[in-house]
Amino acid sequence: MFRWIPQWDELNRLGKSRLLQSSYVWLLLVPMAAKALSALDDPLILKGISEGLRIHLTLPFSWRLFYFSAVTVSIAGAIYSFFCPKLVRTFGNYAEFRSEGRGREYLLRYAKEQMHQEDTFEAGFNGAVLNDEVTSAKDEKKFAELFWRIHSDENRKSPWLRAACFLFYSVGLVLIAIVLIQNFVFVIEELW
Repeated sequence: MFRWIPQWDELNRLGKSRLLQSSYVWLLLVPMAAKALSALDDPLILKGISEGLRIHLTLPFSWRLFYFSAVTVSIAGAIYSFFCPKLVRTFGNYAEFRSEGRGREYLLRYAKEQMHQEDTFEAGFNGAVLNDEVTSAKDEKKFAELFWRIHSDENRKSPWLRAACFLFYSVGLVLIAIVLIQNFVFVIEELW
């Protein structure tokens, strides 16, 4: 049913793309420019240049799109930050998990957190079963398999939140694409 929705780790890669990361600049730039322009008379008339040069001081349409793109990307980033399971958000793979010195104790604490979530009626693993599995995984291969199973299960958690995150990232990308297409069309029209 939810196969089209990217998993949490895929959403993380999308959010870390250079294009979306650069959109945050517009969150600051557009409001500052709008504030500065609102203090000036529109249109600005420069006398002494032919009959007076008129400069219209409104934000370009593309700036508005960039701003709303940055807003949607920020919302998607907030959804990811608040709702992506900690194990997935912190470790992309087993090598990262082990390189940070994590092991059995970390997964046991994670199991206890999951049991707490069950006690508070939040969705999560069966913490007691997870606790037993972590305790019984004796060799490295079984422990790695257990990590990947937990990581995979956590990665598919909260399909509605993943869908919302993906939707906001997609809207941000579409708004950026609109600006790029407009600029491409403008250049083509000027060349012909």
